[in-house]
Amino acid sequence: LFPTPDRAATMPELVLRLLVGAAAGGKKVRLVGRGDDADSGSVSVGSALTFAALLRYGVPVAVIVAEVSCLSACLYPKRQQGCQIAFNTAVAGLDTALTGRLFLWINGGLALSVTSPRTVGAVFCSISLSFLINTGAVACIISVITRSGFVRLWRENFLWSGAGYFAGACLSTLALFIFKSHSVGLLVLVAPVAYLVYQSYTVYTSRAEEKQSHIEELQQKQAHLTDLYLATIKSLALAIDAKDQYTHQHIIRVQRYAVATALQLGLAGDELEAVNTGALLHDIGKLGVPEYVLLKPGRLTDDEMAKIRKHPEIGAAILDPVEFPWPVLPVVKHHHEKWDGTGYPDGLAGENIPLTARIIAVADVYDALTSTRSYRSAWSHERAAAVVKKDAGTHFDPRVAEAFLLVIGGVLEELAAEGQSPGPLAEAADRVPATKADQAARDIQRASSDLWALYEVAQTLSSSLGLQDSLDILAHKLEALLPGTGCVFLLKEENGEALVARAAVGLNRPYLTGSQTLNSESRSRVVAQTKESYLGPYDIDDLLVSSCSSEPWRLPQTALIVPIVHEGGVLGTINIYHADADAFGIHDRHLLETIAERAAMALYNGMLFDRTRSSALTDPLTGLSNVRRVSEFLDAHCVAAQACARAGAPDRHEDCFALLCLDLDSFRPINDNFGHQKGDQVLRELAVILRDSIRSNDIAARYGGDEFLFIIDGAREPEAAEMARRLQQAVQDYDPGLAHPRLGSLRLGASVGYACFPADGLDSAALLSVADASMYRQKSERKLGRLAESTGHGGTSTLPRAA
Repeated sequence: LFPTPDRAATMPELVLRLLVGAAAGGKKVRLVGRGDDADSGSVSVGSALTFAALLRYGVPVAVIVAEVSCLSACLYPKRQQGCQIAFNTAVAGLDTALTGRLFLWINGGLALSVTSPRTVGAVFCSISLSFLINTGAVACIISVITRSGFVRLWRENFLWSGAGYFAGACLSTLALFIFKSHSVGLLVLVAPVAYLVYQSYTVYTSRAEEKQSHIEELQQKQAHLTDLYLATIKSLALAIDAKDQYTHQHIIRVQRYAVATALQLGLAGDELEAVNTGALLHDIGKLGVPEYVLLKPGRLTDDEMAKIRKHPEIGAAILDPVEFPWPVLPVVKHHHEKWDGTGYPDGLAGENIPLTARIIAVADVYDALTSTRSYRSAWSHERAAAVVKKDAGTHFDPRVAEAFLLVIGGVLEELAAEGQSPGPLAEAADRVPATKADQAARDIQRASSDLWALYEVAQTLSSSLGLQDSLDILAHKLEALLPGTGCVFLLKEENGEALVARAAVGLNRPYLTGSQTLNSESRSRVVAQTKESYLGPYDIDDLLVSSCSSEPWRLPQTALIVPIVHEGGVLGTINIYHADADAFGIHDRHLLETIAERAAMALYNGMLFDRTRSSALTDPLTGLSNVRRVSEFLDAHCVAAQACARAGAPDRHEDCFALLCLDLDSFRPINDNFGHQKGDQVLRELAVILRDSIRSNDIAARYGGDEFLFIIDGAREPEAAEMARRLQQAVQDYDPGLAHPRLGSLRLGASVGYACFPADGLDSAALLSVADASMYRQKSERKLGRLAESTGHGGTSTLPRAA
């Protein structure tokens, strides 16, 4: 059990070793790991004492010292769990027993022999086994728990710590070689020095640890500040971007396209960060461009284009005081330069344009093409990519354009998965904000929509005079502004209080077209009467809607109704419906009220315009069209037909029409015997009868006195003759309710002549002449027929063909 010659002399030493082992068990020396692993492991001081006991006393005593030291480490300074204590003490005992047996076997059965040449090999082999057993057992347990590879785990986390095991073993062996049996004196004399060395090393490692922790904390703060810096820039840039109704989220997409292209080109470090940040700020100079220029739907004037071209310089000037850690200003200032030198603001060409700006140029143009703008709809990806490919070498750097085309497909897939794809404004408006920042940007966008809406309304009011044209354009503008809704304009009838739909778009359009209020209690009628807007649930008893079988009715859940008021008088209402509950807010109500206020004058002027135009083209007595309306129709069709004839276009049936002239027979006696007031009444009643005798798309006009004109669209000679007969019969069947004292009840007759276009003429004068002549020939024949009847010679009257 004790291979030393003097057993009694070693007992105090043994007791002392057990006490020191117990005290040193919890003391660990931190080991400096590889690379950036500053404190990746430690070695217990007790392991060196255990190995010294093995060399001095042999295996059994070494096992006792190992168990005492391990148990001390498990209980102090922090008590471990029972399973951990059992595992650690078992491994310590097994390790010491096997290590000791190996040492004694190699060293010839001696605990320590200075003369034995095998001692060095025994020390090396035994400490190697101890290292493998300790680290292997721990690595095995961790591998099972984490389900990771044992070999890789041991190699990466434990292999490097072998030097600590060998250092402790070599120190123990050297001490015993020197002091031999005087190890008790070694413990007494060296222990204070060893403690001071250990304490100094502990203080050193603690300070090194604090410094490393401080460095890591500074690095984390720097990284956090960088992220905060970029987040602040992004938030401000998005706030600016949100003010433009058409380019919202433009900078985010440009950033994604540009960064992907930069990575494809191998950019890193400051240049990559310049692209990342510059993409967010490249359009900041548009703050200095008037909004009417940015929102203009048509072609820009030279002066307006000059204002647009200033925005890169304005942006660079705005950012000039900011000391960016990356070269951002060149990106902002030169992203509109072109490869061939025709860009702005400085006309740089080729490699003289900063590479970061060349990257942003491609991404910016592509997103502009694939996004809806005020002057056009969004292009498809294929069409925009073709432009990038075509303009490589003129507008774009060929190398950058090639890299962009290689990565754009993958970026688009990522954006589609995130719901950020470029596309129509409606899609972006329907998207639910994902974060508070997105919601804030949406609020900014909606807050600026008042100005945008008023601008759109102003554009509409300046482009149309007619009421219906104004209504249709305004309705479509509202549909674009509030996508997913149904919009209907209800206007008052001239001779009643009911509100009738004059324009409808969007949700349930076929049903809303032609709808009208049910009664005086209808929600829209109440809004018109009180001039107070309504925002709330949809009232199913508000409108009498039309029937439609082509598409299903989607029951609205929310309604927003605002009055259209002009100079105190209500013209009607604007009704907006949505299929979702609580779809509108106070902002929507204020916006629609503002639009209604601006639109009221235009709609009133449209009503006046239509009324004036109707008066100019309507006979005031009968309500039929007048000669001017007929002349406009004849002139328009005749000019078109003559142009087709000159171009050699074939004659088509829809280009034909017939002009009929009707003159009342024996109308003058009514004026002479019953007065002009009664004559006017007869003309009004006959006008209604004659209008009902033709189709809705035909024209009935009063020519003057008791003469009428009719235009029968698409009619040739057979249809014209049949229509003449019908009109003539309608007059004969009419009873004016007049009785003469001598002649009895009076009835009217009519003479009708017609001319067909283009057979009887290609201009209005020729057609009127032929139809008039035809009518007078029939009138003459009818008079001759009555004269023949009065003289006893019967005859028949026929409708003469135009000569």
